[in-house]
Amino acid sequence: MLALQAYLVLVAMLLGSFINLAADRLPRGESLVRPRSHCRSCGRVLNMVDLIPVAGYLIRKGRCATCGVAIGALSPTIEALCGAGMLAAIATLGTGRGAAVGFAVVALVGVTAVAAGFGRMRPKRGSPAG
Repeated sequence: MLALQAYLVLVAMLLGSFINLAADRLPRGESLVRPRSHCRSCGRVLNMVDLIPVAGYLIRKGRCATCGVAIGALSPTIEALCGAGMLAAIATLGTGRGAAVGFAVVALVGVTAVAAGFGRMRPKRGSPAG
């Protein structure tokens, strides 16, 4: 049972990583599939170490392994929040109902993060809002 619970927390953190990608790319009208995850500064394609939720950020000390540009703490925060939401739901409600509630928490984090991504977009010059 503990292995299943750990797996669910890991899946929630991986979904948090995807939420980061969606919150970054969707507001700019970019694909969620291509190109592969990469450093915005130098273009280096991220490898398996870079893509480990939270741990990849810590291993790389919050910087790109190639050019050293800072990644920003929001990415691991969202991943950790998704994992913590799943863990708290499972600890409170048990594996079955807790997993359902945990995934609902992850979905809420996702909707909030993507909406915030759109909120950070600046209106283009000449648009009614700008």
